[in-house]
Amino acid sequence: MLAPLTLKNNVIRIFLDCKRKQKKPAKCSITAVKMIMGYKKRKRQILDITADMLWNIARHYRHIESLLNSQHYNVHAIAPHLNQWFTVYGINTELRAAHFIAQACVETANFSRLTEVPRDGGREYDAGTRIGRNLGNTEVGDGPKFIGRGLLHLTGRENYTNFGSQFEKDYVTDPTIVARNPYVAVKAACYYWDLRHVNAAADRDDVNKVTLLVNGGYNGLEERKGALIRAKREFGII
Repeated sequence: MLAPLTLKNNVIRIFLDCKRKQKKPAKCSITAVKMIMGYKKRKRQILDITADMLWNIARHYRHIESLLNSQHYNVHAIAPHLNQWFTVYGINTELRAAHFIAQACVETANFSRLTEVPRDGGREYDAGTRIGRNLGNTEVGDGPKFIGRGLLHLTGRENYTNFGSQFEKDYVTDPTIVARNPYVAVKAACYYWDLRHVNAAADRDDVNKVTLLVNGGYNGLEERKGALIRAKREFGII
C-alpha cells in the first residue's frame, strides 16, 4: 500500500487530470480513484507478540525469586497462544492488544500467577452472596471452586460453564486447568474479552470502560493505566 502522503498526492493528481480531460465527472470522485488504485482503508495489524514484549510491560519482582521465576515462565508460555487467539477474536490492532495485555498484566500480578488469590479464599463468591449469585454460583463450594483463573481471571460457575460449552469442553469438573494450561488460560481470556465486547472500548482508548468490562469494577485502575502506558510504548503507539 502506498504511504499516506504518496497516496494523497496521487489521488489529487489523478482527480485533477480526470477533471481537466472532462471525463465523466461522476466517475472521477475520490472514492472512485481510491478504488482504481486498489486502496482500502484498514486498521493496522499488530506485530507478533513475544515474551520479551510481555516482560518489558510487566513490573518485575526482582527481590522475590519465586515470583520472578513464575513471571519468566509465564511470559514465555503464553506469548505464542496470544498470537493464535488474538487472530481468532479480532484483537488485531496495537491499541486493542495494548489494552488487553495491560489488563492481563494487572489481573495476573504482572504475569506472576494465573490464579486469583481472593481475600477470603473464594468464599466471598459463594452461592449465598450477591456476587456469587451474579456469577451463577449455585452450589455449596462454588465460590472457592470457581475463583478467577486465566489471563483475565474467568470467575464463577456460569462463566466456566459457558466457556466450556463454546468449545465443547468440560471446565466445570476441573476448573483449575484454566490456570494450569497456558493455552487454555489465553483462550479463556480472549473468549471473555470477546463476550464482553471489549474491543469497542479499546478502540476508543477508554481504559475506564475496558477495566469495568474486564474487572466488573475499577480495582487497580491506576495500575492498569500504568500498564497501558508501558504497553503502548512497547507497541510504538506513544
